[in-house]
Amino acid sequence: MPSPDSYTDKILQELEANENGFFQIENKVGKAYLRVTKGGAKGKRVDLKDVISRIKLFGVEDYDTEQIKKLILLADGRETEIGHWSKGQPEDSYIDIHISEDSMSAKLILYPPKHGGELMTEHKLRETIASQGISVGIIDSVLQSLIREPIFHSPIEFAKGLPPVLGRDGEIKLYFRSENKPNLEEDEHGRIDYKNIAMIQSVKENTLLAEIIPPKQGSPGRTVKSESLEPPHPKSVSWIIGNNVEEKDGKLFSKIAGRPVLDKSGEIRVDEVINLEAVDYSTGNVDFPGTIIVEQKIGDGFSLNTNGSIIVNQSVGKAFLKAKGDIVISGGFMGRGEGFLESDSNVYVKFVEQGKISAGGSIFIEEASMHSELSAKDMIQASGGRGELIGGTIIAANSIVCQKLGAVVETKTKLAIGTPPELLEELNRMKLEINEKGSTLKKVQLTIQKLVEQSQKKELKEDEKDMLLKLKEANEKYSTLLETLQKQFDTALGSFEPNKAAYVEIQREMFPGVEISFGVGKIYRSPFNSMIGKTSLQLGQDGSIQTERMQR
Repeated sequence: MPSPDSYTDKILQELEANENGFFQIENKVGKAYLRVTKGGAKGKRVDLKDVISRIKLFGVEDYDTEQIKKLILLADGRETEIGHWSKGQPEDSYIDIHISEDSMSAKLILYPPKHGGELMTEHKLRETIASQGISVGIIDSVLQSLIREPIFHSPIEFAKGLPPVLGRDGEIKLYFRSENKPNLEEDEHGRIDYKNIAMIQSVKENTLLAEIIPPKQGSPGRTVKSESLEPPHPKSVSWIIGNNVEEKDGKLFSKIAGRPVLDKSGEIRVDEVINLEAVDYSTGNVDFPGTIIVEQKIGDGFSLNTNGSIIVNQSVGKAFLKAKGDIVISGGFMGRGEGFLESDSNVYVKFVEQGKISAGGSIFIEEASMHSELSAKDMIQASGGRGELIGGTIIAANSIVCQKLGAVVETKTKLAIGTPPELLEELNRMKLEINEKGSTLKKVQLTIQKLVEQSQKKELKEDEKDMLLKLKEANEKYSTLLETLQKQFDTALGSFEPNKAAYVEIQREMFPGVEISFGVGKIYRSPFNSMIGKTSLQLGQDGSIQTERMQR
């Protein structure tokens, strides 16, 4: 093993071999002197171009280039007169230091010497920096490089403060799947099995649900002037304890066997779960605080109301489902113009025909929506199977995505995208009123039709004639009222300030008869011919509707 001395000698020899050549120009009583030293065996020689450049920078006069070449080749380290100065006294190189407003960065500007003054040395450079009170985050490599190869008149960052290390906010660690969203996995054909979506989580009594992870304090930083920077205090968290949950030693446990839920307000609870074979005259309408699971059909005209979720393993007809949680229909929803699904969260359905769906979150449709009214405060997606949106009114705050939009027969299909949540609520109220008035008008017209048919067979009694007259007046009144309400709805649908990030995406084909409102009078109408291929519509920076197409 080599001795420490021989090891040190080896390092010194390597440093000497790699050392670059050096030159210096000095002003001595108005005369310019050049001194050139040799580099090591592996180092760079002094370049004539660099020497001439500095001679010109210093304003040296009457120099001889050939003499300069010889001195560079000789490089004996001796001072040799090469010209003279006639422009004033020598001025040494100096620096200006600028510290950022937050004292987290410092820059310097190096100025060259004049008339043969001395170049900045590393010792003087560090001394000047220290005099400004800068002692933290100094980048030594920058200073050393600046002395070796000076860069003049350019701001150079040479010190960076040490930012504080941020702490960690407290958090609630959950031991159950908190989003309670179905597992929408597609098969090889791009279809989703809505019967196998892992919607229902269950826990046993006394199961650990959550615990609070306390906040962790960070550590202070320092400015370039060594001033302390305290990190922001991390935030603590607290939970809202809901039904069927209890706290023990900073942890939450279930009090019953049921379905764990974290709702939008932050409440953690365990819902009771009720399993029903069917909803019909044997059960009546169902009002239950927890999750409702229906294995078979729901009879027409029956309603389900819950603070939890509703899961139906068959199709749904003219029923009325209202839930604060998700509504999941494994089959289709055929509302016949009257049934509705209303969720404060998300709605999942295989298909919907003549139905009304309102979601505080999103609506997911596998196959198709036909002649239905859909509104969602987040997105509407129909892209798992056929993915068709045909007819009706479709409103969403953030995005509408489908495979096909409209139909070959040019079915009128109206979309509104980028609608603010408060407008969505108002539009839903208006649509509900339109539907109620429309239902009443339909009953009036059916009764008129029966009386007219009856009058053709026999003469009506006086009270029947009076009734027919009143029904015709009611028909005229409700027809006018319905027309006015529809106009108000259409006006509201096209006069909002939209969410500019909202978009509509058609993945395969858009047919004629489609109308898309981006608010404030910005209406897109599909062309006379179908548009094949992926099409995306969104408001541009200038507020106009931008259409991006990708041919298949």
